[in-house]
Amino acid sequence: MNFLKRSLKPISFVFALSVATAATGQTQAQTERFETLVELYQAATIVGVPSIADCTLSGGEETHCMKITVVAAPSDHITGPYCPTSITDTAEEGGKWFVDGEVRDVDGAFIANLSEIYDDEEWQMFDPETGDVYVRANEIGCIVAGDPNNETDQPSNICVDCGLAFIGRTVTQTYFIPLDPVAVSEVSDRIGPNSGIGLAFNGAKFDAPAPLDLILGGHTLGPFDDCTGHINPYSGYHYHGVTEGCGARVDAAIEGHAAQIGVAMDGHDIYDRLDLDGTQAADLDACRGHEVEGLGYHYHVNPTADNQIIGCFAAETGCSISDADGMCDATDSGRPPRP
Repeated sequence: MNFLKRSLKPISFVFALSVATAATGQTQAQTERFETLVELYQAATIVGVPSIADCTLSGGEETHCMKITVVAAPSDHITGPYCPTSITDTAEEGGKWFVDGEVRDVDGAFIANLSEIYDDEEWQMFDPETGDVYVRANEIGCIVAGDPNNETDQPSNICVDCGLAFIGRTVTQTYFIPLDPVAVSEVSDRIGPNSGIGLAFNGAKFDAPAPLDLILGGHTLGPFDDCTGHINPYSGYHYHGVTEGCGARVDAAIEGHAAQIGVAMDGHDIYDRLDLDGTQAADLDACRGHEVEGLGYHYHVNPTADNQIIGCFAAETGCSISDADGMCDATDSGRPPRP
């Protein structure tokens, strides 16, 4: 896995191209923020040219966002593996899963002991005669991965393995990220399933918490890879946790501060959990954010196993959509995900 860490460099011709398609009426501060964000996302696989676009945020505020379309796959590390194929497989041949606040290796022994791990004798995800794990991979694995209710007539006790190559198309996501965060009047811990939490610098989505109870309730497993990400045919590859050594990092403007890893859907920056001396900030609020001179308000991520990258949003959120030509009206973000 690659760990990219860099400092900001002067923007090149990309910004000049971008403003040609910009919305009108943006402030100088919004224009400068856009320029900074375009540079930050040079590690992602960008489709087309980022632009400044009109957007309606989750609280109804009409403002300007950076509109950027990216290939929904990390540009700087491989994805997978996810499901082991035998109960004798090692951790290198399987992925990860969250169990009781811990990140566990999904190796053969994990599959063999699911009934003990979850204290439920209905778990039986392998052939007792051969030791082969019941895996749904390739195209059918991606179909099941996109249907957490398992309404695809697949049996229970299956390990779902969806690879990017088996989706059958290149998945892209278009993000509208506010250029000037608009504070919410009342902070809520609800993070909707559509917008996600934010966008990593390598183009992968920081997603809402994985619906573990729903997945496990069907005696199904959808493991993450070693970067605690996995794939479905609608969102592409996305993270449910932040793992050291995975994804691009950018040095903070303050010496010793945690590195920046992306931007939240409300426009605030997202940083690693710990500062460079290994300590966590003591003044984080319920959203995992705080104000620091020189950096402004920003978030620090939760521990990987929490299945909750940040706690909540301190500002109104923009949009993440699959239509590169679409508009952003985040007041509609409460709609259920695409079936």
